[in-house]
Amino acid sequence: MAGLDLDQLQAELELKRSALADSILSKLPGLSAPQQESASNSRPRQANLGLGATPKQQPNDDASSNRRTRNAADLRLKGALASKRKRWQDDELVPQRNGGAESEEEQASRADAIGSSSKKARQNGSANGIGGGKKDPFAAKGIEAQKAAQNQPRIVVVDGEQVDLSKLSKTQRKKINKQLKAQERLSTTPSEQDKRAATTPTKSNSAQSPTRIASNSSTSVTGPAVAGMTALQAQMLSKLSGSRFRTINEKLYTTASEEAVKMIDAQPHMFDEYHQGFREQVRGWPKNPLDRIVELFHPASASTTKGKGKAKSSPATTSTSKYTKAIKARFTPGALVVDFGAGEGGLAKKLIAKGGGEKVLCYDLINTSDGWVRKQDSASIGGLPLPGYFNSSDPLGLTLAPEASADGQADVAVFCLSLMGTNWIHMLLEAKRVLRTGGELIVAEVSSRFDGAFDRFVAIVKALGFGLEVMDSKNTHFVLFEFIKLTLGEHEKMLKEVEGGAKLQGLGEGEVKSLGLHQLAEFGKGLLKPCIYKRR
Repeated sequence: MAGLDLDQLQAELELKRSALADSILSKLPGLSAPQQESASNSRPRQANLGLGATPKQQPNDDASSNRRTRNAADLRLKGALASKRKRWQDDELVPQRNGGAESEEEQASRADAIGSSSKKARQNGSANGIGGGKKDPFAAKGIEAQKAAQNQPRIVVVDGEQVDLSKLSKTQRKKINKQLKAQERLSTTPSEQDKRAATTPTKSNSAQSPTRIASNSSTSVTGPAVAGMTALQAQMLSKLSGSRFRTINEKLYTTASEEAVKMIDAQPHMFDEYHQGFREQVRGWPKNPLDRIVELFHPASASTTKGKGKAKSSPATTSTSKYTKAIKARFTPGALVVDFGAGEGGLAKKLIAKGGGEKVLCYDLINTSDGWVRKQDSASIGGLPLPGYFNSSDPLGLTLAPEASADGQADVAVFCLSLMGTNWIHMLLEAKRVLRTGGELIVAEVSSRFDGAFDRFVAIVKALGFGLEVMDSKNTHFVLFEFIKLTLGEHEKMLKEVEGGAKLQGLGEGEVKSLGLHQLAEFGKGLLKPCIYKRR
């Protein structure tokens, strides 16, 4: 090895390298030809040639006619070796190295496959929103129709001013719609609210036909004065009506009945204003106490069985008095019912509609135009045009009435949320006067007035000469009492029971008998709290 010449060794390596290169090129026939094999291969590639296409041979290409031209597979292989492959070309760039030339049919099928795959790729790209695919004509039409509808004039009245919603932004339109809904709630009538058929703003084709919010026909002022009001005026009138209701309500609860009569006589419209506000308050209650009283007269309508549950109390178990052991007075055929503080005569209208044969007399602070209610101060003892005896020196009625005096004839006396004056005990005494012995006293009153002390109220009513039949406090808003007028002997026993029970705080044994009318009224002020709403 030491005697070898370096030049000779280098020459041998070059020969071996050349032989190795020749052997590699021999395995690649398309690349083993000399670079000067034909003019067609050295000519620049035309720009409009497709993938895998070869340039057309010219007539003067004699040199290339005797030599094998590069096919599409060779060209693709060369491009793949010279550059990075694309993912979508992986399936197509699998050349078949069989040492022979591919047929033209195979080349055509290969080109078709490449073209179809690229077409699918473009379709997928357009479907995914990639690239400049064609737009959906139906989607474009929907967007155009929506824009056209938004651009149409849509005039609404907000707080007395006309507003074109088409010229507002989306955020501004949302604010306007909220204001419209608020105006709508304030402006719908009670009948519309019960039917849940509120008026909604509608689209208009011209600026000359604005959508006007319906005005409230049940506000404090009725008649033509409300019909021409704008939404803002109706809203302000509604707030004023609520304020007036709270003012009248407080006056009725914190003064004697004589003051209430004077107030209504001076301003008769206050009667309507109060009852309109009262309807709004009771509408939100789970049950109207007036409906509950009607069920007492017609229990069969309220004793239906629902599903698999048990039926409510049957008439057979509630129609007998535990004091008289006889049928209750309200079930007497043609029973005479006196409604104290009847309001608009709701109890009479409901009972007459039931067709039970009851005769109902309604009294309140005013004569109603429909004739259902007559004016009379319920706390004015002896004021009702009905028979009955009362001795002012013996308000509890513990002495025998004169033989020539007339007895009470009414079967039922009803107070539905009407023990309002500070002298409400006088109202109960007037009810006792007109009731017959065994007659019923039905009282429905707001729960918050008792402050949880129902026993004290029951005790004073017992002291007046009544016995408690039933007390129903299941409702969340009102309590229902059923009393019965006792005989003189039963009254004396009841009075001893009340005095011995010490349920009348501040009164010792025997002091109840000595109370006069004025003292009874003063004592009653502390038993029932007035219903006073929060000021706003």
